[in-house]
This record gives sequence, structure tokens and C-alpha cells, in this order.
Amino acid sequence: MAVFRCAQRPQRLTWHREDHKIEVLPMMRYLPILLLLLLLMVQVARADEEPLINLALNKPYQVLVPWPDALSEVYEKSYEDTGGIELTDGKKATTQYLDPAWRSFYRQGGRTIILDLGDVHTVNRITGDFLQHRDAGIYVPHYIDYYLSADGENYAYMGTVETSVGPWHRRVQKEEFTLDGLNHQARYVKLQFPTDVNVFMDELEVFGKEGIVPGSAVLEVFHEISEEEMWRKSAIFGPDVLPERGYIPKGSPNAGGAEHIVIAVYASPLTGDATWISADFIPYVAYISEDAIPQDWFFDTILLSPQGETPNKKKLYATEASHAATIEDWIWYLEETFKPDRQLSALNKAVDFCGNILQDKDHKVKVILSLVNPSPLQNNFGALEPGGKNLSFNHDRVGAEEAMENRLTAVEWLMDKLIEGFENGDTQYLELIGFYWHPEAIAYHQSPYEGEFVKKVSELVHSRGLKFFWIPFYGAPGSYDWHNFGFDAVMLQPSYMFSDSEEDRVRNAAHLASYLGMGVEMEKHWNDTLVERNKWRDYLNGGVKYGYINAVVGYYQNYKDFARAALSFDRRTLYYDYVYQFVKGTYKIPE
Repeated sequence: MAVFRCAQRPQRLTWHREDHKIEVLPMMRYLPILLLLLLLMVQVARADEEPLINLALNKPYQVLVPWPDALSEVYEKSYEDTGGIELTDGKKATTQYLDPAWRSFYRQGGRTIILDLGDVHTVNRITGDFLQHRDAGIYVPHYIDYYLSADGENYAYMGTVETSVGPWHRRVQKEEFTLDGLNHQARYVKLQFPTDVNVFMDELEVFGKEGIVPGSAVLEVFHEISEEEMWRKSAIFGPDVLPERGYIPKGSPNAGGAEHIVIAVYASPLTGDATWISADFIPYVAYISEDAIPQDWFFDTILLSPQGETPNKKKLYATEASHAATIEDWIWYLEETFKPDRQLSALNKAVDFCGNILQDKDHKVKVILSLVNPSPLQNNFGALEPGGKNLSFNHDRVGAEEAMENRLTAVEWLMDKLIEGFENGDTQYLELIGFYWHPEAIAYHQSPYEGEFVKKVSELVHSRGLKFFWIPFYGAPGSYDWHNFGFDAVMLQPSYMFSDSEEDRVRNAAHLASYLGMGVEMEKHWNDTLVERNKWRDYLNGGVKYGYINAVVGYYQNYKDFARAALSFDRRTLYYDYVYQFVKGTYKIPE
């Protein structure tokens, strides 16, 4: 018979086998412990049976804005949180965006919401409600990061919930971002999410049990975020957390050596004065006197940007299906770019002419050419070669994988045609340094793979030994984490000239650009009122005050505006002489 005996040893039980009988040793000393364990098991079982309650109901919270902007704050006021608890009052909004239960978070990078439960409780589930209404410019966030804390200072990262709806969906709907499976002791709940355009949030709910439930976890392990991850989520972390990168310096290798990049817009003759001859380029290539004689080299880099309607009444950068360009429009773009004595050829002749005058025949001007973004709504683009496949870029028709592959095929074809045309054209005084991505934001709302698509385009650019340039507008989706898409040099539009923003927008944009390692674009309005003139002065002065005079700077103008100013009696100083001083780094703020 077997006998199992318990040998009394500290911290463990050892059993000895003897024959086939069992001998039970005195266990009275362990009885209190066994009873206590039994009691705890009963309590846990009862706790498990108790329903979860919304611990967040009517609890206060604070909303932190990483990149504040006065104009954006104005837009938010129609949906501001008047009572301070609209996100926790238990009243859920409908799918109508005019429902006052919605709280609007408009641009400004992202948001951090910190909810105070009032005491340490057991948290089991966190849910946030958001609205998707694409036609109204309201998009669900790409993701939500969740954190818990017992003291409000040390936060434990609990997980990330990504959208299952996606901002590209046209159907009006609500989405719940739920993080489940928790069992943690916490008083503070923190949510972080990016705000592309407009994010509408309704109710924040935290389900759990009051007090500390036996068996719940104490927050001990804290999430250490890498610098790479921090920069990926720079829209929500803000300058108080991020180390400052500083502006991209002029002449940086990442910018192909470019310093000051002026945009030369050209388009269809349907739009009027939109084609360039060599005489048009001379005031850009060289600083000219009032009698039009070159005095010194001026802009070192020209960005050629086709805009306007094509002869087929399409638009190269249209996203709507009715105006989306086809292969015929792309061929027209190529023909216009390499037309003899126009655009690129004209620029080359202007550099040649100025080199003779300035006695510097070795001088070259850098060139950036524009890539056309194939519209993801285009279902009938045409074939790249005679007898080839008719390409569709519409993911609803051919699926996301094929749509992206077709778009990449088209972009690569265009890229190679542009390189071939440059290499075989009249360009001996020009240097091709890269391509410009024309869309001024990462269009997450257009396709489910847009970010990945731009990354693939950047790989194509880099495989050809060239740089990838971008000029997003202020607060544009993707601009805060621009480096994740493969761009080499980015210039931020302050969007000051074309908006009702105050001069602080220039300061904020400069601050943002410096933190995120960008340059700055200065915008020249096609109007020339006193307001526009003062705003242009703010741009020039801002370069001195905020330091971007030493960064890579882009210059947007209407068709040939700087050239016209050079020959103007009343506009030359502001729009030409001061610009030349700015380019040379000698500009000083007028007293």
C-alpha cells in the first residue's frame, strides 16, 4: 500500500511514498489559513458576479492641446464643452453632427484627455465614442493610446486601439474604441489620439468596480517609448515632451543642397499667363537692376509645379472622379515640361544668359520636378503604353492591393519619363535634385492605404538617387510625423497669407517647424492689398525673429509675381529687393 507523508520543511511540502495506505498528519495549524483562502475565493467569486459600473460618469477631466492655434480654437467653439463634463455626462450623441452632445477637436496636432475618477478603483474596460462623417470633414482618429495611473504622474501604457472604420469610409457612423481585458487599480485614465482635420467625440466611459477588488493588478510596469515611436506620434506629444530637432539648415544634403526654393507655377494656356520663357526666369536666376541687368545670382533652386486645367478640362491634382486626370493629361504635362524654349528649356537658357553676364559659366541651378498623385477615385485612367492594361486606381472597384499597385506603377512610369526627359533635354546648366509631392496633406480619407502608398513612392524616388520634397499646409494630416513617409526635406506652410489667422500663426508655424525638423514656406498672395503687403512683411520679419532665414525656405507666388515686382515702381522693394536680401541672409527688420 502506498503512503504519502508530508514532511514539514520551510516553504514547501514533500511527500514520501510507502505502501498503499494514506496517513493524515495533524493539520490543525493550517486551518485558519485554509479558511482565509476559502473566504477570499468566495469574495472574488462574488465580485466577479457584480456588474461593472461606469466609473467615469459625471467625473471631471482635462483636455491638453499639444500645438495650440488661435484660429483653430475659434472653429472649436461651436462644439465647446460648456459644462466641463459633456464627455462623461452619460448622454450619447446621435450620428447627426449638429447634435450638441458632440465635442469637437479641430486640428492642432492631437489631444490628450486625462480623466480623474476621484479615487483608486478597479478598471476593467475603457470606451470612447467617435463620429465618422466624411462629407462634413469629420473623421475618426487612426488610433487611441490608453494609459492608467494611480497618482496622476506616473502612467502605465495599457494598449492601443486602431480604427476599424477608417477615415476613408463614406458611410456616416459612430465607432467605439474599446480597450477590454483590464483589471487594474487606477484613479486616472489618459487617452491620446491624433486630430486630422476634425474629430468629434461624445462619451468617455470607464467600466469597472468601485474600490480595490482582490486580485486586481497594481500599476508597476511603465511603458518606455522609443524616440522613433515618439516622433511617429509627435502630433499628440507636443513640444513639452519632444526634443527640438531644429530647422533643416539651408544647403542640407537631405535637401539636395537646396537653400531657397522658389515655386514656378505653370499650366494650360486655358488659365492665361502660365507658360514660362527664358526672360521670365532671368529675375529669379539672377538679381536684376531696375533696368533689368543681372547683378548677382539669386534663387539657387526652382520647383516646377504644373497647375490649372488641362486641355481636356481635367485637373492634374483633382481628387474628385469627374475631374481626375487620365494618361492623356499626364502626357500633356510631360510635353509642356519639355517643350522647346518653354519651362525647363527656358530656365536653362536663362541660366546660360546670366552666366555670361556674371562671368560664371559653371553655375548651375537646381531643379525639383513635380509628381502627380493618381486620384484613388479614378477608375478609367487608361494604358501607360499602347495595347497595355487600362489602369484603375479605385480601391472600391479593384480592391486596395491592386489599386495601390496600379497607382505605384503609374507614378513610377511618370517619374522615369521625367528623368528621361531631363537627361535628354536642354538642361546642361541645370541639376535635377528631386521630386516634389504635390498633395499638401496625407490623404487618409481617400484610401485605406494612403500612408503606405506615399512611403512606397519615396522608395521609388530614393532608388533613383533623388530627394523627396513636400510642402504641407499648417496642421495637415501627416505633417507632424512627416519623416515616417520617407520625405527628405519638408517646408511647412504657415497658411497665414490665405487665412484669417493673426501674426501669431507665423510664430506658431516657425515653432512647429523647428521642433519637427522642417523648413518654412513663405506665401505671396495674388492680391496686393495693404493687408497682404503687411502679411508678407510678417513673413520676412519672422525669418529674422524666429530664425528660419537660416533654414531651407520655399517661396510660393502667383504666376511670375516676383518677376513682375522686379520691374514695378511701387512693389519692387517689398517683393524683390527684400526677398533678395532674405535669400542672401542680409535682410534686417525695417525700423
